[in-house]
Parts: sequence; C-alpha cells; structure tokens
Amino acid sequence: MTTGRQRPTGTAPRVVVVGGGIVGASIAFHLSLRNAQVTLLEAGQPGQAASAVSFAWINGRDKKPRGYHDLNRRSLDMWSRFVRRTGAENSVRWGGELRWTANPESAGEFEARVQELQSWGYPIRLISPDEVVQIEPGLVTGPVASASYTDIDGHVDTASVINACLERAAEHGADIRTGSPATGLQRPNADSNVEAVTTPDDEIPCDAVVLANGVDVTGLAAGLGIEIPQLASPGVGVITEPVAPAFQNIAVLHTARDLPPEQLLNIRQMNDGSVMIHGNMHDEVAADALQQASEQVVRTAANFLPALNGARVSEVRRGFRPMPADGHPILGFAEAAPNVYFAVTHSGVTLAPLVGEFAATEIIDGARIDILAPYRVERFT
Repeated sequence: MTTGRQRPTGTAPRVVVVGGGIVGASIAFHLSLRNAQVTLLEAGQPGQAASAVSFAWINGRDKKPRGYHDLNRRSLDMWSRFVRRTGAENSVRWGGELRWTANPESAGEFEARVQELQSWGYPIRLISPDEVVQIEPGLVTGPVASASYTDIDGHVDTASVINACLERAAEHGADIRTGSPATGLQRPNADSNVEAVTTPDDEIPCDAVVLANGVDVTGLAAGLGIEIPQLASPGVGVITEPVAPAFQNIAVLHTARDLPPEQLLNIRQMNDGSVMIHGNMHDEVAADALQQASEQVVRTAANFLPALNGARVSEVRRGFRPMPADGHPILGFAEAAPNVYFAVTHSGVTLAPLVGEFAATEIIDGARIDILAPYRVERFT
C-alpha cells in the first residue's frame, strides 16, 4: 500500500482541501507556502458556516487535559506570527479574558482551576472585586465571590483572517473554488489512495486530500468506510449594531458560570463596534422566536455592560459547529485511507495556526508529529 506521503522528491503534491472555514483556510495557506498545488473547495462562501458562528475566543483556559491545554497554548502563542504572515494583523483583538463567580460555594472550584492553570504555566491570576472594577470600570457584576483575569487571551475576526489566508494562498497559485461542494472521494478499491475528489462539476485529481469541512466530514469519511463520530453542537451568535466601546481593557467577558442559565453570556466587541453575544439559547429556540430571544439576550447583556443599553440586533448567526465525540480534535492521515488528512476540531479558531502549520509539515514532508498522537482518527476504531 502506498501513501500520499510517498512521492518523488522535489515534486509539488496536488492537494485538495475540502472546507473554507478558518481551519481549511489556514491549511491551504500553509500548504501554498510550501509550493503545493492547492485546490480549495468550499460548498458556500468561505467562513460563512461554523467559523461565522464561533465565538472566536483564542485561549487555553478551559482545555483539558494538560496535553490538550498545551496544544492550545502553543497555538495561541502562534497567532501573532500567523496574522503577520497573512497580513491580517488587525483581525485579532488582544486584552485578555475576565470572569467571576457570584456565589461563595462556587469559589473553591473556581480558584482550584485557576491554581491548576498557573501550575501549567498559564498567565492567569485571581483578582479582587476592586481589581475587577479597576480593569473594567463600566462592568456591573453584582456580587463577586472570586474573579480571574487571563491577560494573553484575545478574539478573532474570523472572516478577515480567512479572506487573508485565501488571498495569500491564491497569490501562491492556489485555486479557490466557492459554491463547489465535495460530493465524493474516488479510489479504485478499499486499499488504494484517493485519486480524485468529485464535485457537481468535475473530478479533481489529487495526491492528498484534506477534510476540513466541519460537520460534513462525517459523511465524506463514511464513503471511505471511516467512522468520524461527532456530537450535535448547535450555536447561536447574536450580533448588535455598532455601539460605543463596551470594554476599556479586556477582549473577552464571560459572566459568572454560577448565575441562572439565562444570565450565562459570552461577550466580545469587534473592531467595527458591533458586539457578539453567545447566550444560553443554542438549541432550544424555534426559528420564529429567534429574534425575540436575541433581543432579550442583548437586554440581559446590558445589565452587565450598560454600553449595550438600547443596542439593536443586526444579525443572528445560527449553525452547527464540529464536535468530535470525545471533544478533542481529529488530526492527521487515516490508516484506512492513507492520503486522506483529517482536520476536525471544535477549537478551530484557537488551533488554526498550529493545525495549518502541522498539516503542511505532515503532508509535504511525510513527518509524523508526535504531539498529535492522541488526536489520530484511529482512536475511534
């Protein structure tokens, strides 16, 4: 059996990347830097599916176990170089993440997690209620039993980063095809490499194929006899019209995790002044009630950030995000289809620089990066 990694030295491999979200775009960009012949297939428009719904917080805070945290921390530290190389420096807003716990009975677990992260070398610290006010004078928290601040976190304008990746890839000769879904993977028999990717219009010959199209990876993989188990992970992002600056210092706010469900909010403000809010309404709101529910989310957010008083909803983004069954990424070539490279992860925004760089190394150089060993597809079989 041959693999997609076994090819004459010095030849440029033909790689089809399926999926134009932030992971696929990063992989296409990094492959193009290595002079691969890249064709990227996107069923719709780049970045308009899971990447648009994502809260786009880049971090290592809630990533367990230690190895997975370290993977995310490494990628977080790659983001500055990544945006410099793509010309998307203004697409990242730094400033850190702030959150608190409202009830004393929750403080012990909260503080233990902060201490664990500190032992892992993550620059997070406990702060007093007075320090919360000093960092964000306009924030109305209510009771604060314990609070934390992580100053290296940020958030991303995913559309800008994706566009920059694809523009740079195209400059290096990549063929970017929008409105072009992959409908199948062609190989002569079950022991062969995939020789072409089919679309509604044609077949694209390939030496390797990257499956980075989120929830749709499962269907394409099934055609190869490979099981990619994913959990349903619906997401809703409420976008307001531009408002005055809501934060003075931080980039990302998470309200106390021990508040009532309707008050559990993730909030970030984008460069144009619009605010994205993820609330507790991901899968239970009917389509005809979505606007009313979204307006209520904004009103609830305004209780914490008065800058949002009177803010109007301009957009509601709704969609399904990739979620491997065990919550961890699926990365690398599959033994059952040796030239098919999987890139499926719920932490796509944080991990995009690392996955792009590592995928290019494994595809072009035939390397097998050891820290990706826990994330191979074979763990499910």
